[in-house]
Amino acid sequence: MSTEIELKYLLFDDQHEEHSQDVADVISKLLSDNNISYTQQKKYLTNRYIDTPDLALRKMDIGLRVRGIQLGDNHCQYEQTIKTSGQVVGGLHKRPEYNVDIADEQVNLSLFPQEIWPDGANVDVLQNSIVSMFNTHFTRITWLITYQEAVIDLAYDQGEINCDGFNDVEIIHELELELQQGETQALFGFAKLLMSKVSMRSGRLSKAARGYQLAAKYEEQESSMGLATKAAKKVLLKSDKQHHEALEIMPMKQVKTISTAFYHGVEFSLEKIQQQIDAYVEQPSLNVLSKLNELFVLLRQGFWLFDKYLSPELIKIRDELTYFSRVTHWVDNALHLQELTTKSGVYRKKIAHSEALIEKLKLEQRRYPNIEQMLVLLTSERINQLQLSLLNVLIEKKAITHSEESNQDASAIKLANFAEHGLAKALNDLKTEIANFSDNNALTSKDYLALYPLLIRSLLTGSWFISLFNKEENNSLLSEKQKVYRVAWLDIKQGISELQTLYLLQQQLDMLPIKQEKLANWLNAKVDNLLEAIEQSKDNALSITPYWQG
Repeated sequence: MSTEIELKYLLFDDQHEEHSQDVADVISKLLSDNNISYTQQKKYLTNRYIDTPDLALRKMDIGLRVRGIQLGDNHCQYEQTIKTSGQVVGGLHKRPEYNVDIADEQVNLSLFPQEIWPDGANVDVLQNSIVSMFNTHFTRITWLITYQEAVIDLAYDQGEINCDGFNDVEIIHELELELQQGETQALFGFAKLLMSKVSMRSGRLSKAARGYQLAAKYEEQESSMGLATKAAKKVLLKSDKQHHEALEIMPMKQVKTISTAFYHGVEFSLEKIQQQIDAYVEQPSLNVLSKLNELFVLLRQGFWLFDKYLSPELIKIRDELTYFSRVTHWVDNALHLQELTTKSGVYRKKIAHSEALIEKLKLEQRRYPNIEQMLVLLTSERINQLQLSLLNVLIEKKAITHSEESNQDASAIKLANFAEHGLAKALNDLKTEIANFSDNNALTSKDYLALYPLLIRSLLTGSWFISLFNKEENNSLLSEKQKVYRVAWLDIKQGISELQTLYLLQQQLDMLPIKQEKLANWLNAKVDNLLEAIEQSKDNALSITPYWQG
């Protein structure tokens, strides 16, 4: 038995042989330029993943694979492998695996050690039930390198995942960096070097996980429900997101210490960031970019909240989060413009007769980065370095400089007091600013727009800490009382967001050479009505007792 420790990175899908050679040449040159010794090899791997029809192995968190290895024109060598439950954090995969050489493709489960099977597992029954689920066939170029006294196996894989009888395939185009011997820091160091020359993104899912997804898709197509109905159901479920979850909520209900809360929040945010990067690469959209921007800001807020407990070197990570928050901040305005210019937009019917205004709005849209520019950013060395730095925080666990209480109850009280202080400060800052603006009068559009950053800061502080105060004995992340409180403030956020759309429209309308009085009058009335609604939401939110006060 060995424990596989590897970093996985995905490259842009490209099945051209010449592109494969380009990547291989870049890597070989990088190694030579840095005087890194290596041996290189090329082989073709055929892999058949196996389970029972009811996924008995999957339910045991066991992956079973038969691999054929062909070097050049030599005959194929076979091995069967079981991988048991492991851990994936920020693209770092750790999983125990058991390999057994076999004569051909026929699996023999009895060859594996008996102790790997869970209690109650009947190996003979499993042997008689297993079937082929999906295949992964790919060409692998490997470089076995020595770097900082560590031995690292770098693999470049190019091929596909498929299911017999199913036309859809998943492309394999990825790099794997497996630590064979030495320290994890050497693996991270070499990954940083690789990032300087190769555009890539973190690979959260193993080939097996992607294969099971493809097999599930095949099963859906074969089922009586049909893909169209399934797709409609998925869209329905996706759009049915609870209002109180409009901003991410950290699942902190079982967390007991300040350091655990910080690391838990970093891991949660890093996973979500990588999910959104994947989502954008697969299907670019402004909504995905908006979510990604929110996650950068959310994680940066955590670095500020825990500031007095963090080691000095983490300031650089916080600065990088600030950078990525700023370079994606434009997406909110782009979404407002999209709402105004698309034919299905709420306000498009009102402005449809003004071609000059619509053209000006579309011209404004073209000022923002395009899809190609964003893909470059999201696979850049800088964003990969940030993710690797966050992963290192989670692996080393040296970011928090204060010592925890020896008594668990005392630690929990200390965490609760810390969280309550952060929540109260954020709310008081917001209330103070509201009082400064109002002076016993209703707030104006400019007042609410200026208030927006403090509102977001307060909501994101709640994102970090709100679930800590849910004392209900159930699986719900928030209590009903907490949902009521959070929704009240999210209503204001939603109102100000709509106000931003109208403010942007007002700016463009004012720049037209010919005044549009009818449209201007409609816009003024719309803003007045919206301000009245936001004012009511504000009064409602301020009247609710904060959940951390009992």
